[in-house]
Amino acid sequence: MAFPHFITTIIAFMIIGFGTAGIVPTIYSVAGQHTKIPTSIALTIVSSVSFVGFLMGPPLIGYIASATNLRYSYALIGLFGIGIIVLASVIKIFRVDKRRA
Repeated sequence: MAFPHFITTIIAFMIIGFGTAGIVPTIYSVAGQHTKIPTSIALTIVSSVSFVGFLMGPPLIGYIASATNLRYSYALIGLFGIGIIVLASVIKIFRVDKRRA
């Protein structure tokens, strides 16, 4: 077990929360500043994807935890997070246009 103590685990979750708290405003800002897609449509797409993740995340975590254990379900969610980072760096829609800057 990596973090056997309660306080260490709480601090680890707090650090993760601080790290992910800035993602949502950044994504909405990038979507709102996009020039190829109208702002209303871009924000709708971002909101829809976030609601799907919000609704599907807990049942998926629970299903994986019941099939294996909670440790594997959180590890899989962590791998999905790494996959999102890789995919977001490849997607051309979120790249900053250097000519505009």
